[in-house]
Amino acid sequence: MKVKRIWAALLTAALMASLAVLPAGAVPSSFSDIADEETAVNADILRLMGVVSGIGDNQFYPEGTLTRAQFCTMVVNFLQRGKEAARYTSRTVFSDVGSTHWARGYVNLAAAIPVKEGEGNVPLVSGVGNGKFMPDSEITMAEAVTILLRALGYSGEHAGAVWPQGYMDLARSIDMTKGMSISPYAAITRAQAAQLFVNALKCKNASNEVYYTTLGTVGSGKSIILEVNAKTEDGTAWGAIRAVTGASSEAHLPANGSGNPLSLQGRRGELVFNSQKEIITFIPDNSSATVVILDDDARSTSIKGVGGQQYSIPKGAPVYVADPEEVSGYKESTYGEIYEDLVSGSQVTMYSENGKITTVFASIPGTVISTDAVVVRGHATAATFHQLTGGVTNFTVTKAGQPIRLSDIQEYDVVTYDKVANTLLVSDLRLTCVYADALPGTRNPETIRMLDTEFDVLPSAWESMGSYRLGDSVTLLLTTDGKVAGMAPPSGATRSTAVGVVDGGTAKIFLPNGRTLELKGKLAESSNMDGRLVIFSGGKDAINASRLSERRGPGDYQIYNKKLGSYTVANKVRIYEQISSGAMVAIDIKDLPMGVVPADRIASYHQNTSGIVDYIVLDNVTGNAYEYGMMVSNTVSNTIEGEDGEPSTTTTHTTWSLLRGTDGGFSFHETMGYSGRSGGMVGVVTKKIRDTDKPGIATVIQLTEIKNVKAEQFFESQDVQYIRVNGRNYRVADGVECCNAVNGSRYAKENWLGQTDSADRLRMIQNYSDNLTIYVDPVGEQVRIIVAN
Repeated sequence: MKVKRIWAALLTAALMASLAVLPAGAVPSSFSDIADEETAVNADILRLMGVVSGIGDNQFYPEGTLTRAQFCTMVVNFLQRGKEAARYTSRTVFSDVGSTHWARGYVNLAAAIPVKEGEGNVPLVSGVGNGKFMPDSEITMAEAVTILLRALGYSGEHAGAVWPQGYMDLARSIDMTKGMSISPYAAITRAQAAQLFVNALKCKNASNEVYYTTLGTVGSGKSIILEVNAKTEDGTAWGAIRAVTGASSEAHLPANGSGNPLSLQGRRGELVFNSQKEIITFIPDNSSATVVILDDDARSTSIKGVGGQQYSIPKGAPVYVADPEEVSGYKESTYGEIYEDLVSGSQVTMYSENGKITTVFASIPGTVISTDAVVVRGHATAATFHQLTGGVTNFTVTKAGQPIRLSDIQEYDVVTYDKVANTLLVSDLRLTCVYADALPGTRNPETIRMLDTEFDVLPSAWESMGSYRLGDSVTLLLTTDGKVAGMAPPSGATRSTAVGVVDGGTAKIFLPNGRTLELKGKLAESSNMDGRLVIFSGGKDAINASRLSERRGPGDYQIYNKKLGSYTVANKVRIYEQISSGAMVAIDIKDLPMGVVPADRIASYHQNTSGIVDYIVLDNVTGNAYEYGMMVSNTVSNTIEGEDGEPSTTTTHTTWSLLRGTDGGFSFHETMGYSGRSGGMVGVVTKKIRDTDKPGIATVIQLTEIKNVKAEQFFESQDVQYIRVNGRNYRVADGVECCNAVNGSRYAKENWLGQTDSADRLRMIQNYSDNLTIYVDPVGEQVRIIVAN
């Protein structure tokens, strides 16, 4: 039976880290006593097929030997004919396989299955003579190989008359015994038998067909198993297997075996289905999977992991990005189209075969959606999350994208579980406010309303919410994606940690998953908060915003070591830059100077409840807080008609505007003065003027002019453009403005290039002229404006 598509929100794309996060020496397997990865995979393939089920108590006993009856049973199930065995229990074929023998039906069925030989047939198994089968004797390698070859349609006319050497040579020639070295007369172990059967799946039969392709319909392309032992959509059963083929993700139940083959999770290969779209078997390919958490934003041809490893990815490599809004849960793209979305903290799983990357899965921060959570009370241990993880204990733990230990989890932290990534996601996001409304009611609500904002409520929150009434002051304990996991009384231990920014009068909370949550309520009157980092809390009627406490840097910010002094900096750290006027803008970490930001340029920082630095405010480091362009003066005349025959009077005054190409620029409020010259290249920080849409001027910096720059002086390094002038390298700002004044005036708006992509503007300006003038800001020393002369 085909299980309906899993709810897209649960699909977390390529977080295939369950194979990468196990403790040293551990091997994922549905059997608890297997320590070898190859044996684990072989056993799980056969368990999925219904060929093996173990010896009980979730044990496989890989070193144990097999009896002839056990092997015969495996072969019948390998041929997908196990359901017929019950019909063969009433007859006697071999005198030593009586009516009470557990394998009577399987042995009798095997003896009835014909194998063509010459003009006639021989049975799949024929016993040892004298009408006996010796079902409880150990089976040897030669006997096992002979039976399996017959199962594939081979007989004596293919193997020759010399037994067992003819059969052993035939098995070797079709790779049935590949990777095995065992005497034909030795008893075969259960692990060796598993290898033999999995080899046989990929062998050609006597009709020259690869055996596994004859069992059913092979999937339309290579599939990756995302999740095993999944619950069916109607909630009545476990055991579905969820796999993705291309951008399509579906879950299916196995036809005959178990749906919990743990060692197959995250592997790539071919699925085989029966007519009911149940899974008959899975054949892993030779792909290797490499899981990388990005230490930096992806570049056009490479990514860098947290450990510093660099990986090259072709621009044409297919990439599937987790997207809960897609029906399948994935958005299909190529690396060249999507790499700019792969920011620091993204998790990437690369599948490669024969040295070539075949498939890339990516999960970008903010795409995992919470469905259950634990609010930590007291000391956290693995047992704290037993129900959340389904008993899994080999998980990793992250907070703000940073790996942490269980002991780093603090009381009132909220923990959710990413099942496919096998990762606990820890949030310390708390918001103190007044409990205003609950829908459909205060008992087991689905949503609650606070600060004119609706919050989704997880079922795990219901118990803690039961003691609160509408109108009470409470602290919401929120997941990484802003869902309510619990309520607590406001106190020093549960104070609001909702850091965010006031943006145009709107309160926006930063979520731990990298996204923002907009509060719909009205902000309390506060002076000069717009654009600043604040901590939000709520009263009955309004949202309160208080400035983030200022803390000077405890030491240098070591960008690549992720250290601020001795403190660890989160992978998902948010960086802001302020200037003397108080203006503040968000900064991309890739825009920071190489290596180190000195301690005296750290204006402030913030630590989460585990002591990890999650916000840093810089003091005028990059120059990105300014808007760049050319200042242009405009003379405005104002004529007042005279009264009673008096002559008219005309007054003039100067207004200023910033000319640039990306948006045409803008005009400043007429009350704003400027002491510089018209035509000066500047950086400006604006400020709001009450009751007008036109901004004022808060701060202006003059750019440094460098003439006679040639196109040949431009070069690229790690996806960043530079210009080398007089022995110095100047970085070209991402939003560089460009003006073509070769045959016209720089005062003409149409001569400023308006292409959206700065790379296009840069390429065009170099083509216009080989005589360029560049303008460098004095703060970050980046090229902000280029003029072609």
